[in-house]
Amino acid sequence: MDRNDMDRRAYRHKRRIRNQIGCWLILVAAIAVLGFGAYFATDALGKKFSKDPAPAQETAVSDNTVSEDNASGEEGGVIYTPEPMEEIEDAVAEDEEPEEPEEDPAVMALLNGMSIEQKVDGLFLVSPEAITGVATATMAGDGTREAITRYAIAGMVYSSKNVVSGDQFMELVATTKDMYHETYNRDMLAMLDEESGYGALAGKTEDAETQPSAKELAETGNRDNVTESYKTIASYLKTYGIDADLAPQAAVLTADNSYLGNRIFSDDADIAASMTAAAVEGLNDGGVLCCLAAFPGEGGAATDPDNGAIKTEKSSEELSECEYKPFISGIEAGADMIMISNIVAPNAGSDEDSCTLSEEVVTNILRNELGFEGVIVSAPLDQAACTSSATPGAAALKAFIAGADLLYVRNSVAFNEARDAILGAVNDGTISEELIDTALKRIYTMEINR
Repeated sequence: MDRNDMDRRAYRHKRRIRNQIGCWLILVAAIAVLGFGAYFATDALGKKFSKDPAPAQETAVSDNTVSEDNASGEEGGVIYTPEPMEEIEDAVAEDEEPEEPEEDPAVMALLNGMSIEQKVDGLFLVSPEAITGVATATMAGDGTREAITRYAIAGMVYSSKNVVSGDQFMELVATTKDMYHETYNRDMLAMLDEESGYGALAGKTEDAETQPSAKELAETGNRDNVTESYKTIASYLKTYGIDADLAPQAAVLTADNSYLGNRIFSDDADIAASMTAAAVEGLNDGGVLCCLAAFPGEGGAATDPDNGAIKTEKSSEELSECEYKPFISGIEAGADMIMISNIVAPNAGSDEDSCTLSEEVVTNILRNELGFEGVIVSAPLDQAACTSSATPGAAALKAFIAGADLLYVRNSVAFNEARDAILGAVNDGTISEELIDTALKRIYTMEINR
């Protein structure tokens, strides 16, 4: 290697050393800048908080600040003793506790004036036959007055067999409601199942115009047609003194042989949901309370629950993707009530009971998961789909504990059994009066605000 090569190599070596030293200097400088920046930022924040403390903190700071002489024991120092942690935690817990909703004075006045027997009666929806004992009620006379005086029921559900003519039915409902008001100085709820293309009044009375079926309305593709149809229904229901409609069918057609047939809007869950909401809006606009039927949906049932047991093998997750949708849209549209079905859904939490007897379905799913805050109505407790596994008395007790507010029965034997079961459960402590009051508050609040 000649001298020139050695000089070049020495020069490159020195350059590398200078470069490395430069890099290290840059790195050290960067770290120094970051360190000083952090120091000054922290110092600035500290000065800000020391200059602008909350008023409650000023005393704490001055009380806790002592000189070195005071800290070492000289007189004149003030040492602040903080509150025990448990007291602070209790205060925080009290502050965070949600406020109790205000009680409606009118509702509380009703409850305060009722005996426990009347409160139990107030949980029941009945047919007129269930409390009078007659085979078919077409007029309200002494028997109706005696029954109303004896049983302070929440309301009556009429059916097509109670309708002979428009004038006759109007008088039946009006006279019954007048008798109830004279006895208790409050209104009785009068209900009917009247749907588009299906019902007790349509085509049988002069003021009840027959509407297209739910399926026909949905096939128009215009939800306004559904709203207008149910506004028309609400209008003639009010003419006959009916306060609430057990409709629409919030179902999705999932079986071609469904017993509900054209009473279901669609086999498409989203279309059924939209049309259900439109029906609720129509009833609301017409001033009639709405009760969606029947959760979690009977669109796949071939058998009418009046004739026998019905069942679905779907899980709650599967139902939520289809059958729950019309109920969710109906709730969002302002449905006042929802009736629970007597369908058995073992994979959705009902085990071998009907859904109306299942706390998992009624409270955990409908009330808590879907967020329904209105009145929950049991399926008919004397329906074949229910009595196949439980007596009306046992069913009434299980349905109420499951979360139903209103217990629906249609014959006198079932009503007496169900009423005795609830009264017995109150007397032996199985059901508290407070639990009954909670249900009655929902019912009376709904009625007063309608």
